[in-house]
Amino acid sequence: MKFLAYFRSVASRFFHRSQMENDVEEELRSHIQHRADDLTHSGLSRAEAERRASIEFGGYEKFRQESHETLGGNFIETLLQDVRFSLRVLCKSPGFTMVAILTLALGIGANAVVFSVLNALVLRPLNVPQSQNLYMIESGKDKQTLQSYPDYLDLRDRNHLFDGLIAFNFSPAGIDSGRGPSRIWLDEASGNYFDVLGIQPYLGRFFHSSDEHGFNSAPYVVLSYAYWRSHFQGDPGVVGRTIQLNKFPFTVIGVAPPRFRGTELFFMPDLWAPMVDQQQIEGWNGLKQRGEGRSIWIIGRLKPG
Repeated sequence: MKFLAYFRSVASRFFHRSQMENDVEEELRSHIQHRADDLTHSGLSRAEAERRASIEFGGYEKFRQESHETLGGNFIETLLQDVRFSLRVLCKSPGFTMVAILTLALGIGANAVVFSVLNALVLRPLNVPQSQNLYMIESGKDKQTLQSYPDYLDLRDRNHLFDGLIAFNFSPAGIDSGRGPSRIWLDEASGNYFDVLGIQPYLGRFFHSSDEHGFNSAPYVVLSYAYWRSHFQGDPGVVGRTIQLNKFPFTVIGVAPPRFRGTELFFMPDLWAPMVDQQQIEGWNGLKQRGEGRSIWIIGRLKPG
């Protein structure tokens, strides 16, 4: 803020330079005249008094230059001179100028893209409340991040450090919303997924643990905001519509908020479905058959303190 105030002050002085220089000259003349008046009262002639006053005051041009520098005029003038000189040099070498401009454009563009990706994937990977309290669970000496569903149930019911633990995994699926089949990627998530993350739906509602009553008991999906806009044209009447997911009927119960990208670092799902519907989504024989396999990620939200 101080720098901006200083810059505005210097700019104001530059654009009103003529008036300020006139004021400075008037002030300098006033000082000399006051001193000459004092000398005249002491008995000197007016011409001699002005001569001595000028000698005592020093070099007139010197003080004008010092005042000009104090007002910041030299900084702006030097900057403009440098800019004009640079433009003249660039105009004399159009080939070099084009290469320099292209190099700068590519460099600035590449840095902007890299920072955007870094910011989205690393600096702010999860757009959820208090994301700093979320931790990925690892197991074993090799710090495996993929867990089994029984491990998740055991950790969820026995831990004392977390307010809640969620499980999720991504999977491809075929979808038909009435306009022909297409391929999507979805997240299979535990019923408490959205509750533990602490986010609110953009439309409708999310599924909850209370919706789960065994395998294939919660045929619901939540659409991502981007998928809802691109494939359902942002229709608010999508809530309650039935779609075919791998030829099984699922009801759309809600739409996620615009800035929520899921809990995958490099992957944004098109929709979320309860993990208890894994048999229908993936064509397996239920979670019990896959229970011993390491197939899901687990994230926990630490308790306060």
